[in-house]
Amino acid sequence: MPALIQNQLYRPAVILPMVALMQVMVSQDFNLGQVGWVVAARGAQAALQRSRELICAVHCHA
Repeated sequence: MPALIQNQLYRPAVILPMVALMQVMVSQDFNLGQVGWVVAARGAQAALQRSRELICAVHCHA
């Protein structure tokens, strides 16, 4: 069981988002309303960047 927990916790896909969320919460003094807006804005930026990459992949390399 400890090995399973270690395998799950030491994955960057799990740890990095948790660390990023903690950094945002500390910078916003744990105000969950503001943290929600910051997380939503970052998610929107990531989605926009990903969609731009996909559009460019289709049209730029065609």
